[in-house]
Amino acid sequence: MPDDNFNKYCENLLVRYNQRNTKALTRHIESLCKFLREKGNHAVQTMFGGSVRKGTYVSGLSDIDALLIVNASSLVNQPPAKVIAYARDTIKRGLPKNPVSAGNLAVTVNYSDGSEIQILPAIRTKTGVRIADPGSSKWSNVAQPEKFAKKLTEVNQARGGRVLPVIKLAKAMADCFITRKSRKISGYHMESLAIDAFSDYKGLLHPKAMLIHFLGHSMKAVMLPIADSTGQSRYVDEYLGPTNSRCRQRASTYFVQMRGKVRSCKTKAEFDDLFCQGN
Repeated sequence: MPDDNFNKYCENLLVRYNQRNTKALTRHIESLCKFLREKGNHAVQTMFGGSVRKGTYVSGLSDIDALLIVNASSLVNQPPAKVIAYARDTIKRGLPKNPVSAGNLAVTVNYSDGSEIQILPAIRTKTGVRIADPGSSKWSNVAQPEKFAKKLTEVNQARGGRVLPVIKLAKAMADCFITRKSRKISGYHMESLAIDAFSDYKGLLHPKAMLIHFLGHSMKAVMLPIADSTGQSRYVDEYLGPTNSRCRQRASTYFVQMRGKVRSCKTKAEFDDLFCQGN
């Protein structure tokens, strides 16, 4: 397939991603945040939201759309599990027809149109926020997600605004290609790899060229842990274990295979298969 055709298909796909996400999710987020404010008198922020609001994800909060700040309430001295349970039960009462579930970090709300919103309870501090620590029953270290967001924004702007679209494409491709949930690569990890991959990038600012570069860079970079610049945890990719671990080797193989599929893509049908379009 000529590169021009591949790039055109990518641009069309990005338009569909953006249109599909923005309208419905923004409406749901605004409605849910208003509801939580009214029910519990809590501060709800969407400034750390995902691609719907900013075109990116922040500080390991990959799919989080809103923070439920509990400082000025009776929940401030409670453990994360109790705050999460409170948020889940409050939302269930207000949205009895919607499936609502609680995980180790956040509360997930599903909608009939296929949208999914995640609300993350957090405590605001002078230097950042604390969220639930999934490895314990306590709140996490203070996180400063704005540091990561700023760096990603700088790298994106330096490359003509083309990095964020490529991250979206890479995430969609990885989500399609890696079918086992336990082996999927986190969104925050993908973004961290992209910052490193494109900080000194001098190549073409086209989707195909940038995807090949990103996947080629990542197949090597994934073998080493990446320090977490936000302070939330020691490493961005702790879930893959130490340097050269079996999980890292497997992730590297995925990147190699995805790069090969981009390079060998010859037809529209093969392109659609890369992103699970029409499946």
